[in-house]
Amino acid sequence: MGTCCSELHHSSVDSSLKNLGETTISGEHDDPELGPPNFERVVLRIDGLKCGCCESGLSRIVERVPNIKNFQLNTVLARVELELDTNRLSVSKVIKMLETRTGYRFEEQMVSDGQVLEVIVTDPRRMQHAGRPDGVIRLKVPERAPWRPFAVLSGRTSTTLKETTTDDADGDCEIPKIRVPPTKIYYDATIIGARDVLRHYRQFDPDLRLAPMAADPGLDLGAKQTIRALKWFLLSLIFTIPVLVFAWTPVGRRSRGPPNSIYLPGLHTSLALATVVQIIALKEFFPGAMRSLYHSRVFEMDFLIAFSTTMAYSFSVASYIFQVRGKPLETGSFFETSTLLVTLILLGRAINEFARFRAAKSVSFRSLQVDEVTLIAHPEESNSWSNAPTTKIDTRLLQYGDFFTIPPHTMVATDGVVVYGGSNVDESMITGEFKPNAKGLDSEVFAGTNNGDRFLVARLTKLPHENSVQRIAALVEDAELTKPGAQALADQIAGWFVPVMASIGLTVFLIWLFVDKYHNKKDWRSAVLSAITYAIATLIVSCPCAIGLAVPMVVLIASGVAARYGIIFRDPQKLEIARNVTDVIFDKTGTITTGTLKVVNVPRYRHTDHAHTKGLLMGLLKDIKHPVSMGISSWLAQDRLVHKDFQPLEVTNIISVPGQGVQGTCAKTGVEIRAGNAEWLDINVMGPETNTMCYYTYGGDLRASFELMDHPRPGAEMVIQKLLARGVKVHMLSGDTAGAVTSIANRLYIPEGNTKACCKPEGKINYVRDLQTPGKVVMFVGDGTNDSVALKQAHVGVHLNQGSDIAKSAADVVLMTTRLHDILILLDISFAAYRRILLNFSWSALYNVAVILLAAGALVKVGDQIRIKPQWAGLGELVSVLPVVLIAFQMRWRDYGKNYRMIEAEYQKVEAPRRERRIRTRGSFSADGTGCCEIPTTRLAQVDAFTRRNDRSRLRKFLLGSAS
Repeated sequence: MGTCCSELHHSSVDSSLKNLGETTISGEHDDPELGPPNFERVVLRIDGLKCGCCESGLSRIVERVPNIKNFQLNTVLARVELELDTNRLSVSKVIKMLETRTGYRFEEQMVSDGQVLEVIVTDPRRMQHAGRPDGVIRLKVPERAPWRPFAVLSGRTSTTLKETTTDDADGDCEIPKIRVPPTKIYYDATIIGARDVLRHYRQFDPDLRLAPMAADPGLDLGAKQTIRALKWFLLSLIFTIPVLVFAWTPVGRRSRGPPNSIYLPGLHTSLALATVVQIIALKEFFPGAMRSLYHSRVFEMDFLIAFSTTMAYSFSVASYIFQVRGKPLETGSFFETSTLLVTLILLGRAINEFARFRAAKSVSFRSLQVDEVTLIAHPEESNSWSNAPTTKIDTRLLQYGDFFTIPPHTMVATDGVVVYGGSNVDESMITGEFKPNAKGLDSEVFAGTNNGDRFLVARLTKLPHENSVQRIAALVEDAELTKPGAQALADQIAGWFVPVMASIGLTVFLIWLFVDKYHNKKDWRSAVLSAITYAIATLIVSCPCAIGLAVPMVVLIASGVAARYGIIFRDPQKLEIARNVTDVIFDKTGTITTGTLKVVNVPRYRHTDHAHTKGLLMGLLKDIKHPVSMGISSWLAQDRLVHKDFQPLEVTNIISVPGQGVQGTCAKTGVEIRAGNAEWLDINVMGPETNTMCYYTYGGDLRASFELMDHPRPGAEMVIQKLLARGVKVHMLSGDTAGAVTSIANRLYIPEGNTKACCKPEGKINYVRDLQTPGKVVMFVGDGTNDSVALKQAHVGVHLNQGSDIAKSAADVVLMTTRLHDILILLDISFAAYRRILLNFSWSALYNVAVILLAAGALVKVGDQIRIKPQWAGLGELVSVLPVVLIAFQMRWRDYGKNYRMIEAEYQKVEAPRRERRIRTRGSFSADGTGCCEIPTTRLAQVDAFTRRNDRSRLRKFLLGSAS
C-alpha cells in the first residue's frame, strides 16, 4: 500500500522467442516496408504511482505492449526502462497505451547520446526556418496541442504542448506530452559548442534564453507526488474533522430528548461531508484498481481499499437512513468510521511518499552537479592565469577547449586538468577518500569534488553531461533498476497477498456472522453489521507493500551508501552474493601491488651501442600502458634528461601481446624488436628471478635486460589478514616471474599454494573455474589489465579503477579508488544489506499476522477492546511500511569505513620517512645533475608532468626554484 511503490522488476517478456527474451508481434518484424527492427532504449517516468504492490499489475500491462524487447520496472523510483522497436511503434503511442490501461501519467525521460540544449523561444516555429549550423543534429520544437474543454478535470490544461521533430529522418517522432516544454537542440559537442549554438539561433530570436535547469527527474517527480499526496490528505482531513466532532462530542447530541438521540442537522452534515471524503477515496483508489483488474487480471491493494471504504460508507448511509426513520441501529452513526478510515490511509500514503522521496534523495549523485562556473574569457590573450578576465556562465554552456577557475572552498564544476595553481581537493563524495588529495599541474580534478583553500585553473576535459558525476549517477540508477534474486520471493508473496486477504476477509465475515447469530443470539441485521466491521478492518489493516519494499528499499539505500565510499555496484545481485564469498583472487601487478614498477639495478646491456638500444626501447614502449612498460619508459626518460645521449627512434607495427610483452619493427632497418618475459622470448635464464625481469631483443638477439621491483599497496597485508580472519581464502595470480610472485606472497603471508606465476589471461580464467566448485563463491579483484575475462567469470568481479572509463569495465563492482580496504567495506555493506532484508521480511510477516488476528477479533474473548476497529485500520499502511524504510535508512547513519582508517594511519607512520627519502632521490637529477633538493609531495605531479613531456627547460627552472 501507499508509497511503498517499491518493487524492482527486471523481466524478459514472454514470446515465441523465449530463449531470446524478446516480445514479437506476429508478422510485424517480417514486414519489408517497415524495415529491420530498430530497438532503442526508452526511459519513462510514472506520475501518480501510489502503491508498491501495484508492481505485478504494471508488469503485466507493460508485457502486453507490442514491439518491446525487454523492460525494467522500479516502483521506488517510479520509472520504467524498455527497449522499443521505434520502426513499428512510436514512444508517444506506447505512452498513450500505458496511460489508458493504467490510469497513471507517463513522461519520457530523455536519454541523449550526445549533448542537448534546452531553450525558451518566442516563436518555436521560427527556429525551424533558421537552418541548422554544422554540428546541430536535430531540433525538437513544441507546438500547442488542441484545446480540450475538460482538460482541467483530467489534470491537463490547454497550455499543454506536444513536440515535433525536425531532422533528416522520417517517421513519427512525437514524444510524450508535457507542460510547456522548451525547444530542444541536439548537437555534436565535438563539432560545435553550446555558446556557438545559442549565438546562431539568437540571430533569428534575440529573446532566446536557456530554459531553467531541470531538477533530477526522479527527485522532481518524487517531490511532486509527495506534495500531491499531502494535498489530498489535508483536503480529506478538513472534511473529516467536523464528522468526528459531531460523532464524538456533545455537539452531536440533542440538548433535550432521549440520551442517545442524534442531532439530525449534524447527521445530515456528516452525510454530506462523508460523501465528499468518499469521492476523494474513489478518485484515488478506484480507477487504477479497475484498470488493473480489467487489463492485467490482477487484484491490487487499491481494490481492497476501494471496496472496503465503499462498504463502510454504504453501511454508514444505511445507518443514516434507519436513524432518520426513527429506527436507529445498535451500532449508531457510522460516518466517522468511513471518513477516518480514508483520511488515515491518505495520511499513511503522504508520509510514505515523503519517506520514499527522502530515501531516493539521500543516494542521489546528480545533486553534486553545480549550476554555474567561472570561465576564463580570453585565455589566449592572457599573460597570467591569476589576472585573466573571467565571466560566470551556466555550466550547460561549457564547451571543449574552455578553461575555468576553481576558487577556494568551491565545488568543481566538471572534469578537467589543472593548468595553474596547487591545492588540496576533497574527493570523498566521489571516492570515499577521507583525506584531501593534493592537486598540482596536470592533475585531474573531478566534478562534484570540493576545492581546498587555494586557487586553481583547469582545462575542461568532460562536458557536464558526460563527467564523473553523471557517469556514476547513471551507473547507480541502472543498478537500482536491476532486480535482485531475493526480490523474486517478495514478488511471489505480494502477488498472492491480495487474493489471500480477500479470502480471509470473507472468512472472517462469515465466521462472525454465524457467531453473532447463533452464539451471541443477535438478530440477522445486527449480526451482519457486526461481521462487516470485522471484515473491513481485516481487509484494510493488512499491507503487502511492506513485503514489496523489503528488498528494493534496502538495495536503493545500500547502493547509494556504497557509492559514497567509491564502491559502484553495477549489478545489485552481487550486493546479495558478496556476503557469501569464500575465495578472493587478487591480480598482482597494479592490484595487490602499486603497479608502479621501478628499475632497481643498472640495466645490463649486451651491445656496445647503448644509445641505439635505449632509443628503440623508448619508441617501442612510450604508448604502452602496462606497468612494466611504464616503469622502463619512466627510467629511460629520466636517464635521457641526465645524460642526454640518445633520442627516441621510430618504431612501427607495435603490437601488445597480453601476458607476454610488446613487439614492433625498427622503422629504419626493418628488424623486429621485442620486449617481454623470458619464456616468450625463448631466453634461458640463469638462476632464480627474485624481481620482475623484462628482456629486450633485436632481431632475436638479446640486447638488454631490466630488473624492476614493485611494492604492495598500502595496507595490503592488513586487508589480507582481515580476510583470512573471516575465513576467506586469499589467492594471487600474475603474469610475472615465479620469483617476483613468491617475493610479494611471502611479504603478504599468502600461502605459496594459492599463487600462480607466469599466468596468461586464459590461465586466470581457468584458475577461477577450478575454484568454482559447489558451495564456493569466488571474487576476482583486478585492475582491468588483461583480466576482463576473469572478472566476468568470477561470481563477483571487482575492478580497481585507475582512471579508465568505469562505464566500460567488465566487472560487476567498480572501486573508484585503489584502496584495498574498500573490499572489506564492500563485504560489510553486503552483510548489512542482507541482515536488513531479513529484518524487513521478519517485520512484514510479524506485522501482518499480528494485525490480522487483532482486526479479525481473535482476542476479543480476552477483552472486548483488544481488537482493531475499522476507523483505525487505516493506520496499517503507515505502521507497516515506515519501519521498513527506517530499517533500510539505518545504513546511511553507519560509518562503514571507520574500522579501516587505522590501515591508512599505520601505513602513514611507516611510509612517511620512506617517501621523504624517495623525494630527495627524485630531486637529485635536477638543476645540474649533482645537487639534491627536497620537493614537497604536493608538487611531485609537476615533476612527473615535465618528465613525461621531456620538457627539460621547465623542469630545470622548477627544480632550481625548489632548491632555492
